[in-house]
Amino acid sequence: MIRLGFAVRAVGRPGLAAGGGRGAPPHLSVALARLADMLAYLGQIGVGLYRAALALPPSEGFTQLAACAPQLEVLAARLAAQGVRVTVHLPLEHSLATADEAHAAAATASIEATAALLAALDARRPPGPAEGVMVAHLGAPAADTGAARRFAARYLALSARARARLAIEHEGAGPSLGRLLELHQACGVPVVFDALHHDLHNPEGLPLGLALGLALATWPPGVRPKAHLSTPRSEAHLLPGRAGEPPRVVPPRPGQHADFVAAGDLERLLLAARGLPPFDLMLEAKAGDLALARLRAEIARRAPGLATRLS
Repeated sequence: MIRLGFAVRAVGRPGLAAGGGRGAPPHLSVALARLADMLAYLGQIGVGLYRAALALPPSEGFTQLAACAPQLEVLAARLAAQGVRVTVHLPLEHSLATADEAHAAAATASIEATAALLAALDARRPPGPAEGVMVAHLGAPAADTGAARRFAARYLALSARARARLAIEHEGAGPSLGRLLELHQACGVPVVFDALHHDLHNPEGLPLGLALGLALATWPPGVRPKAHLSTPRSEAHLLPGRAGEPPRVVPPRPGQHADFVAAGDLERLLLAARGLPPFDLMLEAKAGDLALARLRAEIARRAPGLATRLS
């Protein structure tokens, strides 16, 4: 089975989001309280995969973890009982590939603290491979030939707990899937497949099924791989005027996510995934939970045989 999930905001429940919003992130205790509210909603709508905005700050991550130990114990029990997998997408500035040593040290501290947080949330599950994972980008220009080497060295220097929970995603411009497959060979980091990024940037010319299969094969035995699916935004939108300027119509940016996911995009991915191991599929759509519900209904109508592979 392929499990569908959504990220951060529940559009169907205005104001419901687990973690931080724009601006300074809240204290972990606040983010965890929001996650508890989200878990109740996930149970109501039957969703078992969720991305929370829970990356911890480098300077006080472990301090906040210690202060939130009772909350974490309660949430760990609820996650185990509901069978919900919680993942995190690290801030783009937390890059292990950076040439700036201070930034790299901050990224390492944040990754270690976030790995400890995910381990605490998984603590009541049966013993086995990691469930909660964090996803990073290489975070370096394509022309930076030393980025992969720096990432590999710093990845291998992480604790075993952090390495078990860190994965890397290829991009719609910059480091391609082929480049990250080479990075996996160098250090073992798993690769998250992103269908839209593959459409936008595929210099190796890999067919969809082969690209997906190669990415899934980078994950350790027993760990359920993750992939991302989104539909590119195609419509323009009105940008409100500021500082006395009139509003203007702005075209979509290349790679910008649409509000919903086209059923044909999911159908194409499911067909390409035939014969491949099961994986979790995060829908990167601005409408979040509403996009997931609509996609389930549309794929059941269009391709009921493929719909049986989803949960």
